[in-house]
Amino acid sequence: MEDRVASRLSRLAPVLLAGLIVVVYLPSLGGGFLMWDDRWLIEHNPVFTVGSTKTLVAIWTDSSLGTRLTFGAEYLPIRDTFLFLEARLLGLHPLPLRLVQLGLYVAAALCFRGALLRSVRHAAAAEAAAWIFALHPAHVESVAWMSGQKDVLALLFVGAACLVHAGTSARRMWFVPLLLACAHLSKSMTVIAGGLLVAEDLLARRRLDPKLYALVAMVAALATLVHVRIGSVVHMVGAPAGGNRIAALMTMGSVWLRYLWVSVWPGALSLVHDVPVRTTLDPASLAGYLVVVAWGVGGLLLLVRRSSPLLLSTWLWFWLPLLPVSQILFPLQNAMADRYLLLSVMAVGLAIGGIVQRTEVAGKIVAAVAILTFAGASAQRSALFSSNLAVFGDAMLKTHESPIAPYQFGKALEWAGDLAGARAAYEEVLRRSPGASDPSRRATNNLAKIYAGEGRYADAERLLERGLGLWPNDRKMWRNLLIVLARQGKMDAARKIGDRLARIPETYELPE
Repeated sequence: MEDRVASRLSRLAPVLLAGLIVVVYLPSLGGGFLMWDDRWLIEHNPVFTVGSTKTLVAIWTDSSLGTRLTFGAEYLPIRDTFLFLEARLLGLHPLPLRLVQLGLYVAAALCFRGALLRSVRHAAAAEAAAWIFALHPAHVESVAWMSGQKDVLALLFVGAACLVHAGTSARRMWFVPLLLACAHLSKSMTVIAGGLLVAEDLLARRRLDPKLYALVAMVAALATLVHVRIGSVVHMVGAPAGGNRIAALMTMGSVWLRYLWVSVWPGALSLVHDVPVRTTLDPASLAGYLVVVAWGVGGLLLLVRRSSPLLLSTWLWFWLPLLPVSQILFPLQNAMADRYLLLSVMAVGLAIGGIVQRTEVAGKIVAAVAILTFAGASAQRSALFSSNLAVFGDAMLKTHESPIAPYQFGKALEWAGDLAGARAAYEEVLRRSPGASDPSRRATNNLAKIYAGEGRYADAERLLERGLGLWPNDRKMWRNLLIVLARQGKMDAARKIGDRLARIPETYELPE
């Protein structure tokens, strides 16, 4: 009788998991396009709104600067092909796009569940890990943000690769590299996914497969070369945090600790994070590296001495996916983001699954509490991602140094017609970043426009003149100053600005 009930529950589990995921993300489905790339990358992008079959050719073959910037300054042909097909079949409307993205995520979660059931010997532990991974709130940014479709597609292909790899078919030698290649062309950080196959084999306690690993590594190396090539064209990779590799190393030490914290405490998740630059090895930076090393060494010792692979497997799952998005290997614009935990949070699920395996009753209670906590946090965050004001207001409250959060909040307020609130947000940008940062440059222009609209022309003029001292080639700022001067009747000064403006070359920048 007990076996029959267990068998029935096992068959119902994927349906229940899929249903709970949908319930958790229901609050996000009523949202529109977010002012966080969605509008320019998807809603108003001409290659999707009026694209033709030539667009598909450009998606896969055109590496020129203009084309790559149009596609978000990346080479992600799988993502862009999906968006092209969605535009043709469904139109660029928020609800169908959000539904497709949620459907892809459900499929990805079920793939990982299947892979875990094949790899982890204890069924309850595998289920706990799968549910915690699927309901973890770190995934909300990827699922409920339409520009995050690259994350969800990458998750689907990596999950499918893990599912195939966990099986016994001889065809996995070809299917696994092919699926991972699709993941690499959906999101560049997945080039480390070969290491996750090693973690999977360790959990399954089966012989390692160097031939498959070598083939996967070759595919990853080719994809990395392509991404680096495109990155150099669009200048996606900039200077390291602090201006040099040593400062980047020191800065990332504390970031490692914060990734651990946000992976277990949903309240610390935010669309934007403060990442103070560190130039010396302070206690927080040192502690971060000590945790990484101790975790890895401890995992190796347990594997060698007690044949226990769990600790090393969690180390591989957590840290490997974070390497490509760190300042150490690739100095990206974002030093930290929730979505970078896309694959890493599997370590949390595996750890709690290990507790379930060792202490049946207590472990199941811990797993149930974690699942309910994460599901509630995901539902709360998915509601935030249905509104520009909510998600950027949350990010502004959770940061104290980043100028990005108040800038985006100001844009949302301005778009909603709250000019007084937008003015306060832009002024907060300049308080947080008085120097030459891109958010402060944009905020200077927007704030001057609000000042002018309020009749505060002298304030707008002073603000723009200060800004031009920092950004002397900003054409928009010169145009705004010309308008402000003309409205004050300073026509001679305005004509001089017009002459100066004519000598400044046009430049392309990603839209706001």
